[in-house]
Amino acid sequence: MFKYPISSLITVLLTWAAVAIPSIFDASRNMISPAEYLLHGCVLVLTLLVINESTRYGYKTRYYLLFLLFTSIAYLMFLVPLSIVLIYSVMYCSILAFYAPIRFCYVYIFASHGLFLIVHTFYWQTGWQWASAGMFMAFHLFALVMTQRMISERNAKEELALTNAKLEATQHLLSNAAAQSERLRIARDLHDEVGHSLTSLIINLDVTRRTCMPTQLTQLQACYEQAKQALATTRAIVSDKRNDIGFDLVQSLTQLSKQTPRVKVHLKISPKVKHVQLSTAQCLLKCVQEAITNTLKHAPTATDMDITLQEQNGNLELFIKDNGLLKGEVVLGNGLTGMQERVAQIKGQLDIDTSKQGLSLTIRVPYE
Repeated sequence: MFKYPISSLITVLLTWAAVAIPSIFDASRNMISPAEYLLHGCVLVLTLLVINESTRYGYKTRYYLLFLLFTSIAYLMFLVPLSIVLIYSVMYCSILAFYAPIRFCYVYIFASHGLFLIVHTFYWQTGWQWASAGMFMAFHLFALVMTQRMISERNAKEELALTNAKLEATQHLLSNAAAQSERLRIARDLHDEVGHSLTSLIINLDVTRRTCMPTQLTQLQACYEQAKQALATTRAIVSDKRNDIGFDLVQSLTQLSKQTPRVKVHLKISPKVKHVQLSTAQCLLKCVQEAITNTLKHAPTATDMDITLQEQNGNLELFIKDNGLLKGEVVLGNGLTGMQERVAQIKGQLDIDTSKQGLSLTIRVPYE
């Protein structure tokens, strides 16, 4: 139920200890309120719940937790007359950058420091703490900038890795298309040139063996049978070349799934699915690529993706599902709209399911 990167867990615990221990064991204070112990504990628990990478609860719950965490930090300002409480706010700002737009984070920084100045001036009667407020505002801005840079670098690395995977899959698609084109050319040449020449030879041999001398009949009959066998072999080769035309979708999907960054792709392909028409394979491959892109871009908490391809009642069924958390209602942007258009072009159907946790896509296309 709880899943944390070791570095994040250690950072949170050390930061919490750096604030809670000096605050609780401050010798200059005569009495520590029980509410202060409770709020320090709430800050730790709420922070751990927010940064939890498990998908047991969604964004709506996390936003509630963030609000409660902010309320706890704000309330501590009325219980602890130390500016060290703002270290909690620095940690909160770093976490908020993953859930809110950058402008909202800047608004939070100015609002929290405004609250800090007002509380210390009018509640604690310590005057305007401009120096402390300015110092901790610099810490907030530094934490926010570094967090944003980390997010940008992570997104750039994921985009580069995914682009490389897409390029390799597309290269495999083009090489397969070129090989199919070459097989078709060879099949046509064999049929049009060699096949016609052998047919003409058989006709001439047939006429000759019917009008030849009895002493030459045996040799002409052998040549006639050899020519018929050669024609049958040529026709078999032509048929085999044409029937072998199809795209090896399994290899491309396997290659793409192995090179997908951050998200672990679980690929399941039915043994019944072998060669697929080039147009169908191209459509399904592009849909999988777009689904992976959407997951990496819009579901930062996603860690696993299931991709299942099977043959069902004369159709190919492609099922895609991730375990990411939906931030809200799914809007048909350019990616999903493009997927619908691609599927419709080959007389298929795309179903989008958001009733469960994560996003599920089901694609059905004719399997010929």
